[in-house]
Amino acid sequence: MSERQITAEGIRSAICAMVDVEATNQGYEVYLPQIYHSGHNVAVIVRSEQYGYTVHDNSYAAMLLANLGIQTGRRLADAVRNEVASYGCELDGLRVFRRCSDDDDLGVALTLVGCASRLIADKALATNQAPLHDFKASLLGKVVDTVGARRVRTNEQVSGHLGSHYRVSAVVLDEAERSPIAFVEPVADREAVARRFKEFYDLSRNPLYKHVERVAVQDDRGLPTGDALLLEEVGHLIRFSQADSHFTAWARH
Repeated sequence: MSERQITAEGIRSAICAMVDVEATNQGYEVYLPQIYHSGHNVAVIVRSEQYGYTVHDNSYAAMLLANLGIQTGRRLADAVRNEVASYGCELDGLRVFRRCSDDDDLGVALTLVGCASRLIADKALATNQAPLHDFKASLLGKVVDTVGARRVRTNEQVSGHLGSHYRVSAVVLDEAERSPIAFVEPVADREAVARRFKEFYDLSRNPLYKHVERVAVQDDRGLPTGDALLLEEVGHLIRFSQADSHFTAWARH
């Protein structure tokens, strides 16, 4: 078997493909080429200030821990404060932030806040609970096993009706491998609900994807009724244990 060729440009493209920037009412949300244990990209907010910029993680790491039932009060903040400071960042509660005044320092600030946020989220790895990333990996494996690897594209970029870009976890193609027939996303925790709702709503408004099924898959613990109904407004919400029967229909397309 011949050795696969790799180039500096190919490596650079793979990393850059993970980065995205989206305008929000808080500032610009930046998705970094770093991954939380949940499988989500580390995301930070950049906000312009009179002196320059504030970069913060919007307390996302703390929310990930809270969703796992881990206490996120003052005791945890005190325990991680020195570690966060080693990245040149500060804490406001458990929100990680860093200020910078020079445009040339902005990239470093983004990266350091991302690292410090990931450090807090990694406290989940010290518990006996399985990392949520295992759920995403299991889901993608189930999609591939059902319809075949040649018809599945992972981390594929698609566009919403107003031009926003999304990285869909699994895009299922038709038998000719030309057109998508389904978008599949894991919903590993409650914090993913709002993001998946926005993504699915935006994609549903793009005429190119009018007939593409949008499927959110939750683990078998389920979601609160309100969250479940919200996702049902923009797609199908199924449990992981039901996925086999749902995906089998795609194998015949």
